[in-house]
Amino acid sequence: MADPVELILRFAYWYGRLLGVFNFEVDWRTGQARITRRATICAAFHNGVLISLLYVQKFNDGSLKVAWSNAQYLHEYFFLLITLVRYWAVLLTLLSRWRQRGRILRLWNQLARMAFERPKVMRLYRRGIVVKFVIGVISDTMHTVLDFSAQRRELTLGLAVDLFVWYTYSTIFNIIVAQYFFAQLLVHGHYVLLHGDIKKLIGQAYGVSCIRNRRGGVFATKCCSLADQLEILAQRQAKLQGICFEMGTIFQIQTLSVSLVYYLSTMATIYYAFCSVLYNSTGLGPSYWGFLLIAISTIFFYADNFITLNIGFLTKDELDGIHKVLAERTLFCQELDERLEAAFDSFQLQLAQLPREFYILGLYKVERGTFMAMINSVITHSLVLVQWELQQKQ
Repeated sequence: MADPVELILRFAYWYGRLLGVFNFEVDWRTGQARITRRATICAAFHNGVLISLLYVQKFNDGSLKVAWSNAQYLHEYFFLLITLVRYWAVLLTLLSRWRQRGRILRLWNQLARMAFERPKVMRLYRRGIVVKFVIGVISDTMHTVLDFSAQRRELTLGLAVDLFVWYTYSTIFNIIVAQYFFAQLLVHGHYVLLHGDIKKLIGQAYGVSCIRNRRGGVFATKCCSLADQLEILAQRQAKLQGICFEMGTIFQIQTLSVSLVYYLSTMATIYYAFCSVLYNSTGLGPSYWGFLLIAISTIFFYADNFITLNIGFLTKDELDGIHKVLAERTLFCQELDERLEAAFDSFQLQLAQLPREFYILGLYKVERGTFMAMINSVITHSLVLVQWELQQKQ
């Protein structure tokens, strides 16, 4: 029987190849990626077709300018703005992926080697992959149903092509986000294993510190063995932190685009639900089924966003847990061997030198406080839009 997680990863990969997101090939036997002429030509062709289709449909015939000129309500201007932001976010992200292709390839191969070296990590992120895939597919499907239902009474060939372009760009954006999520999920799994190994080593070191007779070779042998293990763990941690720093550097534009799109899309979801009730613009009719469809779409959209954003915070929590575990050295009965003490000091110094904060293009810091501030801002601006719409309705 085929492994469902492997099927999901293969589906995401080939779907990304079909849409031109992946501009390299992957050997699934080894997990290693390489740049080939076929992958380069296919990705460039697909990106060129999508950009040309967007130009013809939105800019060349002036349909976007006409839609902006004919808009009469605030929600129409707002949804046009979100459309433009999402298009430009996808285009900038694709451009960044071409520019950073070599670094992305090296990062992919490094993560693949680490996964094959430690098969345990694959069992840790299986559930996360399945949950992300299911919730993401349901969220995209519900939004597609709502988009088509809102336009079904005026559906024409040109409108159908516009919706297809919109759906394609949205799918490209979601595939890019999913790729980053899978990479971050793999890093989180490695940190979970590292945290457990360090906690186990601290327990063993505590037992060694309680040995009273230190004249024999047992104490020195155990301390040397623990020092060797700790140095290996320090190397693993340094490699993981280097990967995190590399990911943060490579995907800064992508992270900024994701933050902006999620911010505006969350406002749009709240605003869309309100306007659909106020103007009955969903085409679903004022029925409980229509409201239920909107509610389910909103819930899965928020769940998908939360899963994507929270994985980075969980990784940081594991790193903070490692700091706390190493601080338990103060509870040891006695001092350890000089080499083991030096290994602990070196590891803690290594952790202290690592950057605990991450900024997006120097604009804002990525932390839970920023995330909560964005949620408060979204709610506040959504209420302002709703109040303005109620005043215009009266």
